[in-house]
Amino acid sequence: MKIFVLGRPGSGKSTAARKVNYLLGQYGWSVRHVNDYEILYEMFLADTQHLRFRPTEHNGFDAIDLAVMDNVLEEVEKRARNNLLEVNAVTIEFARNDYRKALKQFTPAFLKSAYFLFLDADIETCLRRVHERVERPNSIDDHPSFSDDIFRQYYNRENREYMAHCLQREVGLCQKVKVINNTGAFGNFLSHLEQYVNEILKEEAYRQKRQVAPQKRQVLPQLMYKK
Repeated sequence: MKIFVLGRPGSGKSTAARKVNYLLGQYGWSVRHVNDYEILYEMFLADTQHLRFRPTEHNGFDAIDLAVMDNVLEEVEKRARNNLLEVNAVTIEFARNDYRKALKQFTPAFLKSAYFLFLDADIETCLRRVHERVERPNSIDDHPSFSDDIFRQYYNRENREYMAHCLQREVGLCQKVKVINNTGAFGNFLSHLEQYVNEILKEEAYRQKRQVAPQKRQVLPQLMYKK
């Protein structure tokens, strides 16, 4: 099972992914997480001549060549597929300014059966949260994003309408995209996530029943014929 967790930096993706993974684990699922930031950071460290990245304060970086933002997604899919050889589920987290373009970097078959969670929050709220997490980090996910100017320039596009109304049709998703507005109370956000995980578990149980039913239909005629 694949669950994409999408939205701007500061929209709550890492928090949501941790909560989703924890809840799935409570129901016996083995889950791993793939975050493109870790891969981008590896690329930044390898770029010692600063041809594609440049360092920023708080041990962050800016992408000089924004093409890397799309190129890295091929590695995201590769790592997710490798993880799925060992676990039941993987959550996939990345932020982009244009999700229509970004998701084209994945193979259609990989996307079709995936679940999608989009966290909507305005750009200034997200930027404020990024500043707060850098100043008072509580986890390894509390890392800097782009510099403020690049952040406002790159993440200015609104993706909610596309995610809510276009993605499922364009990609042929089996499931509707879940959109959660994350500008309210934190408790409400967690409640929405718990509800979403329950919806996923119900759908997965239904899928398993549908997979078993054809096998029963095939076996039954054979048994009747033998009698």
